[in-house]
Amino acid sequence: MKLTPKRSPSLLFPLVVLTLVAAGAFWFFFHRSTSQPPPQPPAVAEGILNNPLPTHPAEETLVPGTPGTPQDQVVPIPIPALPTKDDLPQAIDKIKAFYQHLDQQQYILARHLDAPSHIYLTRLIQKLLDTPPVVTRETDDLLTILKNSTHLFRILGKDNILLSKEILIHEKNKTEELMANYFLLTEHPEAFDKELSLTIPEDALYQYACFFLNTMGGKLYLSRRDSLTRMLVSYYAIVLIHRSNTQGKNANGIQLQPTLDLLTSEIEEGGNSLHYKEAYLDTLYDLKEKYQ
Repeated sequence: MKLTPKRSPSLLFPLVVLTLVAAGAFWFFFHRSTSQPPPQPPAVAEGILNNPLPTHPAEETLVPGTPGTPQDQVVPIPIPALPTKDDLPQAIDKIKAFYQHLDQQQYILARHLDAPSHIYLTRLIQKLLDTPPVVTRETDDLLTILKNSTHLFRILGKDNILLSKEILIHEKNKTEELMANYFLLTEHPEAFDKELSLTIPEDALYQYACFFLNTMGGKLYLSRRDSLTRMLVSYYAIVLIHRSNTQGKNANGIQLQPTLDLLTSEIEEGGNSLHYKEAYLDTLYDLKEKYQ
């Protein structure tokens, strides 16, 4: 079988979650906080959120010459670049600005949360990280399969699941960049603790990556999600497991090749809505060569 040719290198952020992942998702990757960070004026928060996403020129195209310039001109087309370690301060600012943005939204205010969103949502993600799903011998009994299929619901509860879905719907255009910023921070746990007051157990993100890629419960959850969420969670789960491989910590022995092939094809054919599509594919092509 002929492999898809590898693309030219892109500026990628260091390989790491979760979800949310862990990935995975934004809906399960929020943070616990014991005190509210110094508030910024709404205009400042909105300015941070609405800043153009980072790009770098990697392709060129011809455009017709304008009056006075008879020849066509070569104009670089900027390709979005995932955040790197140099972008860590900006990533933290954007995450905080997102929470402030949420606090001003009517659909959030209508829920009458008992704390600001950065505190309330962090509590939820901490509960998830402190209670990972079963990722080995899942099929030994039906009860384990059922528990995995309802894992998020059992940990978060109905109201919080509905809240997470509502945020995903209303903030769909911000989800991808938010996940990229969170994922960057997974290589800097001290920043999570200091800036976002989140404690990440050592193998929690790995366990959730295994959950989404290699269990019936995790795959069932992703099958019910929209394609954007499914591709993002799968991508970050793959990168997390690859990181575990490089560190000799893939205790569950997860094989990446089948998932790599499936996700690469899905992003190639249906990932045009992804802002960082080319960066994801660059990483996936590299990993396909490593695991072929």
